[in-house]
Amino acid sequence: MTVEDILEFCGYKSVSDLLTDHMSAEELRHMFEDLANSPDDAKDFVQEEVERIAADYFDWVDHEKMKADADEEAYQRYRDGD
Repeated sequence: MTVEDILEFCGYKSVSDLLTDHMSAEELRHMFEDLANSPDDAKDFVQEEVERIAADYFDWVDHEKMKADADEEAYQRYRDGD
């Protein structure tokens, strides 16, 4: 699921609005430091924060990830002979 899909689910149009509404100034400062120190990881880091906030405040569930995890678990059981 894309960040845009999650934002829409939560009723937001921008990542910055979602983050500033649900993170303290201290959390935002730390996030900025992390983004500045690891620009190559910025997109993934923002996605993770958006998913965390969506799950914590809006009861959002990543059904695609749940399905993929269940499929992987079933495959591992099959492969292990269980």
